[in-house]
Amino acid sequence: MVRIFRRLGWSNPAEPHHSNPRPHQGGTSPTDRLRSPSSTTQRSPTHSLTVKKWLADGLAFTLMFGGSALIAGCGWFSYQLIVNPDIGIWLNQFLPAWTQIPLQRHESIKTLDEIRDDLQVEGLRLGNPLPLPTPDKVAEFQNKLYEKNPYLYPLRAFLLPPEDLIQTASDLLVPVVKKRETSVVHPCESNCQEVIELRVYESILMPYQRSGTPPYYRMVHQLKINGPAESYVLASLIGKRVNQQGSNKPQPLMNLKRFTGKVPAMGVWFNLYSTRIVAGKKVPYGQIIHYNPTYNHLSMMLEWKSPAGQQPIWQEITGGADPELLIEETLGLEPQFSVFLIKPQKFVPNPIQLSNISLDEAVLDHYNYRKALRLARSGLWSPALELMTTVKENTGKSRRYPSAWPAVAQAQLDLIQFHAKITDAQAAAAWASPSQKVLAGLIDGRWTEALNVLQTDRMTANELNTLLQADQGRLKLRIQAALAENPEEPDLQAWGALVVAAQQGETKALSWLNQRSLSSDENRDRIRQLLD
Repeated sequence: MVRIFRRLGWSNPAEPHHSNPRPHQGGTSPTDRLRSPSSTTQRSPTHSLTVKKWLADGLAFTLMFGGSALIAGCGWFSYQLIVNPDIGIWLNQFLPAWTQIPLQRHESIKTLDEIRDDLQVEGLRLGNPLPLPTPDKVAEFQNKLYEKNPYLYPLRAFLLPPEDLIQTASDLLVPVVKKRETSVVHPCESNCQEVIELRVYESILMPYQRSGTPPYYRMVHQLKINGPAESYVLASLIGKRVNQQGSNKPQPLMNLKRFTGKVPAMGVWFNLYSTRIVAGKKVPYGQIIHYNPTYNHLSMMLEWKSPAGQQPIWQEITGGADPELLIEETLGLEPQFSVFLIKPQKFVPNPIQLSNISLDEAVLDHYNYRKALRLARSGLWSPALELMTTVKENTGKSRRYPSAWPAVAQAQLDLIQFHAKITDAQAAAAWASPSQKVLAGLIDGRWTEALNVLQTDRMTANELNTLLQADQGRLKLRIQAALAENPEEPDLQAWGALVVAAQQGETKALSWLNQRSLSSDENRDRIRQLLD
C-alpha cells in the first residue's frame, strides 16, 4: 500500500542515512548551523518526510480495516437475510423511496394497511380491531433477537425500538367482514356487513424500527364464524309469536363487543351478536367467544338467544370466585334465565368451558330434593326454594337426609333462589289491573291469594277467560305439577277447573272435577259457583 502511495506521489522516501557523513567543503560547519539563531525555526527535510509517511500509513491502514469491516458487515447482513429475512426491513426506513433495496420480509408480517389491501382483493373488509392483552413486548423482542444473535447484546440500547412504538405494540382481535344486503328480518340502515372470521394478530417489534412508522403484525390464530341456525333462534318463540319452524340456515352475526366490568379473570370474553325481527319485535342472538392470551387461542364457547330482548351479562349468582354468565329468556311475567358456570376441561389451548346449571340432574337420593326439582322445572320457584332450603338445613342431621351437600345441589339452589326472588317480587307488586295481579300470583304459586283477588276485585268473566286462554301451557303445567304433589288442596283444584273451563269449556271442567278426590262437598259447590 505504501508503494502505491509513493507511485501516486503522495509520499517520498526519506534520504538514506550514511554511517560516514561526507566532509563539508566550505561554508559553515554543522556545529555552526546548530549555533545559528535561525536554525531553531527551521525543520529538517527528514522530519517532514517522516510525518508524511505516518499520515500515509495511517490512511492506508484506515482504508484497509474499513474495507475489511465493510466486507464483513455485508457478509453478516447477507447471512442474516438468508436465515432471518425480516431483519432487513429496517434498512429501507433510512433510504429514499427511489433508492430502496427490494428486500422482502416474511410474508406473514404485515401492517394493517397491507392486511386491508389483501382482504380487498378477496372482496372482504377489515372490521374494527379490538386490543388484546399482551405480554412484555420489550422483553419478548430482546429474547427473540438475542437468542438468534447473541453478539448483538452489547448493542441492545441501539436496537430497541422507540418508546412510541413500544407503547402501541398491542395484539389485536380483528373481525373479517363481508358486505351483505339488508332484509326484512335483518334490517340495517347502512354499511351492512357480516362477520365471517375472527383473527388474532400478534404485534411484532422490528430491529432498528424508526419512530412514526406503522406497527407490524403477524396472524397467529383464526376462527371461522358460522352463526346459529334459524331454527335455534326461533325455537323459544314457536307457538307463541311465530308459526314457522325455521331452517338450518346460519343466521348472520354483525357485531363484536368485548365484555367489560366484572368478568372472569381467565382470558378475555367477547360477545359476537346480531338481531332478528320476529313478529315485529327485536330478538338478539349470538355466540360467546373466549380468548386465551397464553396460547393466542380463540374459542366459541356457546350460542345464545334472548326472546326478552336482552344481551348476556356476567353476574354473581352462586357466590364463587368468578361471576356466572346470565342469559334471559323471559316471556311476559314468566321469568326464565339460563346460568352458565365456568368449569375446567382437559384442553390445553382453552382449559375452561361454560356449563349450564341444569335442574334435570338429580345428585341426591332424597324425596323432597327431587320434589323441589320437579316444582322448579314447572316454574313454581318459591315452593321449590322452600323445599330445597329445608333439605339443605337438615343435611346430616338424620338418616332421612344426606350426609353432605354437593356443589351441584348448591348451584341448583342458587338458580332456584334467583328465580324465586323475581316471582315473589312480582306477586307482591301493586298491579294496575286485577288480571295482572292474578297472573303474578299464579306464577308464584299463590293459589289462595290469587283466588281472593278474583273474588274481591270484581274481575269479570271475560277478563278471566282472556287471561287463562292466553296461557301457552305454563300455567297449566304449574297447576298439574302442584296437583301431583298436593292433589286435595281446595284452592289449587279450583284453579285447575277454571283453566280447563276457559280452554275447553264448562262441560270438560265439570268432568275434570268429578275425577278429583275433593276434600268436601262444600268445596265442590264452591268450585261450581266459580265456574258459573
